[in-house]
Amino acid sequence: MKNIITLCICFLVVLINAQVTPVSDESEDFINKLDSLGTIDSSAKSQIQYNKGVASMKSKDYKKAIEYFSNSINYNSNFTEAYFNRGTCRFNEGVLDLAKTDFTLVLAKDSSLDLAHYQLAQIYDKEGYIDMALQSYSKAISLDNSNPKYFYKRGVINFQIKQYDKAKQDFSSAIKLKNDYSYAYNDRGSSYLKLEDYEAAIQDFHKAVQYDPKLAFAYNNLGSAYRKSEKYNEAIKAYNQALKVDLKYYLAYNNRGMAKYDKKEYQSAIDDFNKALSIKQDYSLAFNNKASAFIGLEKWEEAVKAADRAIEIDSEFTYAYYNRAIAKEMLRDIEGACSDWIKASEYGLEIARIYFNSTCK
Repeated sequence: MKNIITLCICFLVVLINAQVTPVSDESEDFINKLDSLGTIDSSAKSQIQYNKGVASMKSKDYKKAIEYFSNSINYNSNFTEAYFNRGTCRFNEGVLDLAKTDFTLVLAKDSSLDLAHYQLAQIYDKEGYIDMALQSYSKAISLDNSNPKYFYKRGVINFQIKQYDKAKQDFSSAIKLKNDYSYAYNDRGSSYLKLEDYEAAIQDFHKAVQYDPKLAFAYNNLGSAYRKSEKYNEAIKAYNQALKVDLKYYLAYNNRGMAKYDKKEYQSAIDDFNKALSIKQDYSLAFNNKASAFIGLEKWEEAVKAADRAIEIDSEFTYAYYNRAIAKEMLRDIEGACSDWIKASEYGLEIARIYFNSTCK
């Protein structure tokens, strides 16, 4: 799954004893013009500082914007928009605690601001407070049920906590509000995949790449849905598309290798696993998949070596112990095979326990 963080910036320019130029791309010039305005009224000073903050925010100079918004608040402690925009800038700078304080202050002044609940939810999400994130996203939705990103973000959380039906419903709500929402199609497809509704997943992944042909991960997911449906040629075509978008997409190489493995094209599968490993050298899954393919080719020693590498990287890789045991048994290393079957069974693999009982006792 890939998340979108969409930030909304409030722009407010007010006439104060003079004609103030609207915010433009020339943010620095705008700030200089604001500096030329003379004023003694504290609310006017607050507004001037706020407008400088908006201009800096627009040019993505968040540190300077935070300084201006803080100045604005010093002149007017009830300036809700200044707290909100300072919180947004702090969020962009990764200063989550202070951003959370700002959004909390905003909601203390006006609890009906849906966007503040949404921003707070994003912070809770980043901090790992899933229940609080869900509550805040839901509150934002209750205040504005016409914003597709609110439903989308709540759907991502529900997907992460394995509430796939709820996630599917949220992504559907997002799509209903924004028909070309490619990320929502992709993530609803992932929900269908988890729910084993492969045809619905395939349809959604096709929609995702229709609206955004550059989504390599959506092509990859499409390939996985085809593979789950045992449509291996279609799966390989989808993985090929993913790799056209991103030649360094090691997951697609690995998954294409698995589709070839399913077709018993073991050497071609190994070639793909090697391509994945050339990009991500510590990819234990690809080493284990190589071991499986070498077993398919009855190259037992190579299988042991590949499984060794998988275990070196991940000492709790259950299936790597299982594959190595199979290869060792074929090499007549019964003691080594039994040791690996014990290890795999300790990690919960029932078939390894069965092999151990039938071979080693």
